[in-house]
Amino acid sequence: MKIRFLFVFFLSLISFTSIAHADTLQQQIDKTPAGGTLTLFDRDYMETAVIKKPITIVGGEKTVLMSDSEKPVLTIENTQQVTLKGLRFLQSTSAVAVKKSKKITLDQLEMVQMFSGVQVYDSEQVMIKGLTLRGLDGQYASKGYGLAVYRSEQVTLQNNNVTLVQDAYYLEKTKDVIVKNNVATESRYGLHFMYADGIKAENNTLQRNVTGIMLMLAKNATLRHNTISIQWDWNSSGFTLYNAENIVAEHNIFSGNRTAILSQTLKNATIRKNVFSSNQTAIEFTASDEDNVVTDNDFVGNILNIRSDGSDSKIHHNYYDDYDGTDLDEDGMGDTKYVALQSFGQWMVREPAYQYFIESPSVVLLNRMDQQTNKVEQNQLVDDTPVIKPTSNFSERQNTIHIVSLLFGLLMLGGAIYLWRKGVRIG
Repeated sequence: MKIRFLFVFFLSLISFTSIAHADTLQQQIDKTPAGGTLTLFDRDYMETAVIKKPITIVGGEKTVLMSDSEKPVLTIENTQQVTLKGLRFLQSTSAVAVKKSKKITLDQLEMVQMFSGVQVYDSEQVMIKGLTLRGLDGQYASKGYGLAVYRSEQVTLQNNNVTLVQDAYYLEKTKDVIVKNNVATESRYGLHFMYADGIKAENNTLQRNVTGIMLMLAKNATLRHNTISIQWDWNSSGFTLYNAENIVAEHNIFSGNRTAILSQTLKNATIRKNVFSSNQTAIEFTASDEDNVVTDNDFVGNILNIRSDGSDSKIHHNYYDDYDGTDLDEDGMGDTKYVALQSFGQWMVREPAYQYFIESPSVVLLNRMDQQTNKVEQNQLVDDTPVIKPTSNFSERQNTIHIVSLLFGLLMLGGAIYLWRKGVRIG
């Protein structure tokens, strides 16, 4: 009798598991009580589903979510306290949409070969972290946004990695947004802010995009400790700040960009304690406000440090590697002013082929003529208090790297010569 009971119980358990396993994604969500946790099976789900209640959905080790529909695979709508964790999305138009909801967490989601990733609309208290997204090959116009947020507030994007999309992180009409420790590569814009108020973009790595940060018609933004490198297309820039106000850009590293900071109609901005290294143009002002401040920055190895359309800005206490002044009183500041005027550099920005003439005798003579002109020219960007030494340790780190590379190269050369001579002896 006992054996028969165990046998029947075992059959019923198998039958229940098979039925549960056969449930659609929507059926599993509907059967999970509000506030409960649903752990998905290790199988492929080819469908879309809608979430309208508090729930936690966790992916299995081999769970894959896909859809051939234009709709997002998962839509969170008119609800709160939803968590999606450890889910993998593959080859779909869109992974997740959040609409009119709050207290939403998307954690450790993976998206591969997606047209777009996540869209958030009219929501608040949204956290998206640990997400990885790889878009599609091809032109930017044929791709969607990685993470897009519209008309929402109190949104945090953290530790995400997005590549090969149109804009990696797009935020429109948002308020109180934190974007930190993210990576954006091989996209049109790394971070794109439109009509945003209250932005903190910190410790992000933006590389090989057309533009690292595009900030348009936005205000009250802090852009801090970001690494912006190799935005080098014809119209590329590290930051483009257009018609923005109350902007602080500090402690960023700009290297190898066409233009590090490109600004137009920028008001009440502070650009301080940044490193501009090996950019074609470090800072370009158009229609600049006289209250904009550029201070305590390091300009190293740029073709042009600062250029302007003639509008004014406050520039002081920066380090310029092409400053040839002295510091006789040893107060750390140059005895003569620095004027940002380089005729040849201006020409080279317009015609890159001129770079082949750098340091030619005629260019050296032209630069000296500029220096003499700078002493009497009034309508230029002038730093009255240039500093003699870099304000950061970036240059020291670069020198250390170069020394290590040189020693390694000498060691390799010595080894090659030794092996060659040994081979000659043996021969």
